[in-house]
Amino acid sequence: MFDEEKAKRTVDFINCLKHTKGKWRGQPFELLPWQETVIRDVFGTVKENGYRQYNTAYVEIPKKNGKSELAAGVALYMTCGDNEWGAEVYGCASDRQQASIVFDVAVDMVEQCPALKKRIKPVMSVKRLVYKPTNSFYQVLSAEAYTKHGLNVHAVIFDELHSQPNRELFDVMTKGSGDARTQPLFFLITTAGTDRHSVCFEQHQK
Repeated sequence: MFDEEKAKRTVDFINCLKHTKGKWRGQPFELLPWQETVIRDVFGTVKENGYRQYNTAYVEIPKKNGKSELAAGVALYMTCGDNEWGAEVYGCASDRQQASIVFDVAVDMVEQCPALKKRIKPVMSVKRLVYKPTNSFYQVLSAEAYTKHGLNVHAVIFDELHSQPNRELFDVMTKGSGDARTQPLFFLITTAGTDRHSVCFEQHQK
């Protein structure tokens, strides 16, 4: 089933955000046609009970094609716009520095949006954005997977999945971590990799 209202709600939320880099900074982040197709498919396709049909989205794109901005927009929507109380949204990558790239874009987007700025509290010491109305947050994690058990995941934004040194973090974050949520989302976004034995190639083949 396709729910046009849910698809449009997500597209409209992301389109209200603003670019954060270079000459485009401050301009509305209007989704490109391919980006809008991804967002509409992921958020508009629903089961009979109205919950999202898909819990995993794999997006592989070339460099310099707005990857970080798209990922930041999805992270903010899952934190603030998905009507989930106490949502836990995590940004993951091969290391904390890589995971911080999308987070820093999200912070800048919040700064440029008065409606979000007055509702979101940044806690920069732990790389966390807290959305006060629903007690939800978006936070950076890195590849030390052994410390990540016990999370109650609503969404995970995996940046540069092809750079994961092994599948440990991916498995910890996607297998069972979202079982307490009605519609968790694992948003995997990456440039191309070459390792045919990686978790990224496994997802690419699906």
